[in-house]
Amino acid sequence: MRATARRTRDTSWIDKDNQFIDAFSRSRGLREPANSNAELRRLREWLNEPVFAHRSSVRACRVVIYVRTLPAQNPSLIFTTLRTEATQRGWHVGHELHDAIGQAAPQQCPQWLQARKFMHEGFADGVLVKDRNHISSYDDEYRYELHFVAERQCFTALLVPEAAP
Repeated sequence: MRATARRTRDTSWIDKDNQFIDAFSRSRGLREPANSNAELRRLREWLNEPVFAHRSSVRACRVVIYVRTLPAQNPSLIFTTLRTEATQRGWHVGHELHDAIGQAAPQQCPQWLQARKFMHEGFADGVLVKDRNHISSYDDEYRYELHFVAERQCFTALLVPEAAP
């Protein structure tokens, strides 16, 4: 009796192991996070939290609005939308920067580097973009830029959040 129960348990374990191996083989070893956008949104909000908590009420936040487009794309509509959003949040737009470079790493975007410089040197309190893809569509690059901005006691704001929590 005991041997039968043990054999059933072992078979069950082997079946689960085989299911995992089958799933791993089908995905070729690649696993996507359950919802990386929700994780990135929580990270951005967590990094922004101390910045907004210690922000002075004496002056409005100075924000850089940044747009990245394809080379032939006109950014004026996006700039108008971002200006309106900044005004509604009570922020002062200090600089409007645009890279017409398409899908490139943030470090290859001269105007994004200028936005970083403004924040690093204290000429801006944060950056406002339409969505995360204007910074980077790659999670690791986006995460790196969020940390860079936060380390300068600045914030990253998006018109369209990464995902609902």
